[in-house]
Amino acid sequence: MSKKLVCLLIWVFVLIGFLGLAFRVKRVEAAGTIYIRADGSIDPPDASITTVDNVTYTFTANINDSIVVERDNIVVDGAGYTLQGTGSEIGIYLLFRSNVTIKNMEIKNFWAGIQPSFSSNNRISGNNITALDYCGILMDLYASNNTISGNSITALGGTHERNGIYLGENSGNNIISGNCIDGSSSAYAGIMGEGSSNNIISGNTLKWSANGIYLDGGSNNRIYNNNFINNAGDGCHLEAFNTKLDAGCPLGGNYWDIYNGADLFSGLFQNETGSDGIGDTAYFVDGFWDNYPLMGMFSEFVATSEHRVQTICNSSISDFQYNGTAICFNVTGETDTTSFCRICIPRALMNETYQVLVNGTEVQCNLLPCSSSTHSYLYFTYNLSTQEVIIIPEFPSFLILPIFMIATLLAVIVYRRKHSM
Repeated sequence: MSKKLVCLLIWVFVLIGFLGLAFRVKRVEAAGTIYIRADGSIDPPDASITTVDNVTYTFTANINDSIVVERDNIVVDGAGYTLQGTGSEIGIYLLFRSNVTIKNMEIKNFWAGIQPSFSSNNRISGNNITALDYCGILMDLYASNNTISGNSITALGGTHERNGIYLGENSGNNIISGNCIDGSSSAYAGIMGEGSSNNIISGNTLKWSANGIYLDGGSNNRIYNNNFINNAGDGCHLEAFNTKLDAGCPLGGNYWDIYNGADLFSGLFQNETGSDGIGDTAYFVDGFWDNYPLMGMFSEFVATSEHRVQTICNSSISDFQYNGTAICFNVTGETDTTSFCRICIPRALMNETYQVLVNGTEVQCNLLPCSSSTHSYLYFTYNLSTQEVIIIPEFPSFLILPIFMIATLLAVIVYRRKHSM
């Protein structure tokens, strides 16, 4: 056998070996589907998901597959890991499912991030959903009585009419709250509803889309305490019967960044005088009225497992803390400007008259007449740039300084522990 023929055969075998290795690598990395079966088993069993009770299914690593849930009454906890696709699949699919919680994961590079169809009483919360070809959460066909809360949906792309959250035909009685949807100037709608009724859409921040909310058909939907920022036109397109754009007093309506009303008095809509964080004139959008437009952005913060604190503020709020005695947070805005904060405090947290300190100096605080036996509504102003706000019950003057020092020390301890974890 000639040397040339031997060399040729060697190269052929080497090439075959490399091709075999390439095929094996491709087969390992190719996207597949993981099933949580009706009997509680995980298929395939070596998927990066574990369970000890067939109720809570927890990611143990990043996953490059889709997931199909075939079992009711379970929790799928991403534990901070990533579920990633190739751009053409559905990230997590639920069909005829009930009481499934999907939480705490990053979902990216799918056609749709999560799709519940003919599914009810499910919870989707605390997820970061990004890089999608069509839709973040696709609630398609008879997806009812679900709660979609605290999710971040960004970077909607592709060639379709993109939506952050889609409510399909006969998908009703859902709660869509506390989500941040940033369409990055390419989204068709932050929240899209077609023939969907009796939904509550509240506390969401909707940025950079053709329409913050687009309702085509359906009825009796309530839209309030949302933030509409840098959306095209009026912020909403509403072709739905009996749509409500506010929740009355004291909850109010929505923040519209193009609203140019003033807040000098409240006599037009409420039996109150002076500023209260609500515009004095109604805002008209696409045939409907927001009778209580907000003068600043709406935010909600967790004080305890049972209680939330809500704010309307025209400056940014960060580092919110409640230490059992005092509420503390930072406000940031343009230097040497006057800003306001309206804060709703459950009386179960602090049921006293209140003292507001801004950088250690007491400022005037008005207890608004809309306050009730369960909630106190406070309104105060301050000068920016960055200030620390502390709200404490009002005590005798000789106790104020020691209590303030103790509250500040506790706040610092909690902050350090939180940021050291």
